[in-house]
Amino acid sequence: MISNTLILAIVFALAGVFLSNSRTSDEARILKGWKRQLGAPVVHYEKIAVGLNANLDLIVYGTQLLKKLGASPGQGKDHAVLDSINDLQDAFALSHSSCSAAERIMTSPKLYKEIVDAAASLEEKKYFVGGNAALMSQAMVESSPSSQVMLVGAVGETLRSILNTSVFVPESCLQKDDEVHLILEYSRGEKWGDSVASCANRFIFSHDVANGELQPADNFAAALSSFQPQLVVVSGLHLLDNTAESFWLPKVKKLLSAISALPASTPVHLELASIGSLEFLASLGKHAFSSFESIGLNEQELMAISKANAGPFHDEEVPEGPPEAAVIADVLHWMLNFFGGKLSRIHFHSLTFHVVAEVHGRWNNSFTAVGAAARVAGRRACQVDNIDPEKVQLFFPKAFVRSANDPTLRREPVIFDPSSPVSTWQRGGVTFCLSPVLVCRKPLKTVGLGDAISATG
Repeated sequence: MISNTLILAIVFALAGVFLSNSRTSDEARILKGWKRQLGAPVVHYEKIAVGLNANLDLIVYGTQLLKKLGASPGQGKDHAVLDSINDLQDAFALSHSSCSAAERIMTSPKLYKEIVDAAASLEEKKYFVGGNAALMSQAMVESSPSSQVMLVGAVGETLRSILNTSVFVPESCLQKDDEVHLILEYSRGEKWGDSVASCANRFIFSHDVANGELQPADNFAAALSSFQPQLVVVSGLHLLDNTAESFWLPKVKKLLSAISALPASTPVHLELASIGSLEFLASLGKHAFSSFESIGLNEQELMAISKANAGPFHDEEVPEGPPEAAVIADVLHWMLNFFGGKLSRIHFHSLTFHVVAEVHGRWNNSFTAVGAAARVAGRRACQVDNIDPEKVQLFFPKAFVRSANDPTLRREPVIFDPSSPVSTWQRGGVTFCLSPVLVCRKPLKTVGLGDAISATG
């Protein structure tokens, strides 16, 4: 894979551009640029259905919990599933050292309950709405109060008490006990053994029967038929990662059948999350991706899809640090062409920038959507309505290449203009829209940012 250093060296040699020490002025110019470039949403949906995963998040500092559990710092190592505290330490250490969000399943209900109890005993802890679907429904009613939003998910009593009252939950989805997920957060500069986190992020794990078996999918068709939404957003399929294909495939086919019964004018978006098994990811993509008009994902998920399907850069190690715009654009272009079918839009989001890639002419709001989503990432991380340029930082380069494997685009670097932060270009029949993110210097919350982003863009 072309390294960040090489790409920037080529760009700066061609363009004669050098990094500026004046970061604050760039952040302020981007905020003004967003305000000038972004208009009101082109499309407004009055009725939105969101499913299928909802849970109660218990958020703690990961290093504090691991110390409480008696775990010693060690080398990072990925595990498709977690069978022990040692596995948990390995997976957390990998997330911490690479500053990459990840989500895994713990196999033992007994061990998981013990860990939840240990987390609940910590002094520093918070309970939040959790689950991609629940978070997106919450963000949607906050950003678009005039929209009716239905959440189809496993909603326990505590979750219902903290969920926005404007979110409609069908009676069939209500249950007494909450499904608790553990969110292990870490701050930029925080140490775990010899590792020092280069950014603030989180590692998530759970043992969740209702969501793990995607039980709310059984009620999805009836809920959609009754509610008659104009937009449908689906998430939670990653939780089937630990189940046999003989179990999850009929479940997914039932979901796709419910989607296919919707009017052709009703777009359906799939929001992905971290998946450990490449075999599951390849099979899920084969059976499901082409049935969705739109997909949302981050760099780990995008590169895993490429690796699972022998796509671009599949045999190369992903370097640490922010992803490269050229590489991301190449994989997005391949993904739209590889899966085809109804899939005509992909919203990629990372810590430092967002890209929306769409089949040309199929969507009319991507320019605004990518800028609005990038802007909301900073707002959510800093927990403010209006971003203070002094409290955020731009990590996007002064110039970038739009492709690593298209000869024409590779030879034509783009000089980034903070006054017009949203860039757009075409490659064949695909249109790309890119916006940088203003990264919160001291984020108050990392979990749920991807879902807030997807709810916005």
